[in-house]
Amino acid sequence: MTNRLCFFFALAFAAAGCWTFNETPYPEVETSEAPAGTNVTVAVTGFASTLTDYAMVHEFHTVYVPGYVGRRHYRPGYYETVPTVSYIPQARPTDMFQRRAKDEFEKAGFSVGAAVPDWTVDVEFSGPVVTNGDTMKQLGWLLCTAFFCDYNAATWTAKLRVRDNHTGRLVFHRDYVQRYETNSFGLIPLFGISSCPNTSQSYIQGWCLGALTDQAVADATAFLAGQR
Repeated sequence: MTNRLCFFFALAFAAAGCWTFNETPYPEVETSEAPAGTNVTVAVTGFASTLTDYAMVHEFHTVYVPGYVGRRHYRPGYYETVPTVSYIPQARPTDMFQRRAKDEFEKAGFSVGAAVPDWTVDVEFSGPVVTNGDTMKQLGWLLCTAFFCDYNAATWTAKLRVRDNHTGRLVFHRDYVQRYETNSFGLIPLFGISSCPNTSQSYIQGWCLGALTDQAVADATAFLAGQR
């Protein structure tokens, strides 16, 4: 009996899960090392973003349950206290991508702690961009697969600017467009795909901004490595 129960729970857990397919591959980048024997000082600014978390709030509400009148039975109405759960979105600014960029610069041999740096590397994010085609495609995947599959996509952009702090002149710039799209599949209609994080906008945002950060750092280090 115990083995059957364990097998049942294992099967239910597997059925409730989700699988990701047709996912955008992560871009391959390579960070350039700072020239040996030099001290290239860099100020890393920007890379700012706002993430949205959902706080779970448990509450209790009193509701009225109507009575029932039948030919042979009568049940009076009564009040009942029921628990409810609501999710409240909370936006919070984060510097996680700036810290990620600084860490990559330091690993490459650049100095990011100088009081008067030689260069300023600044990145500005914007997005997300979700087109009507993306929305219709998601609806099509849901309806045509009877809610066994889901789809989501979004595009984020970034602007890289490198300035010479001695002259204030813009010496290097590049614009990036990063799109992410994916599909998910679950064995239980609607419930299975609802547990898949890869199709959520928060996951797509983190994926895109991480990829944009890595691309911007790779190009900035390549440019600065050639200035000495």
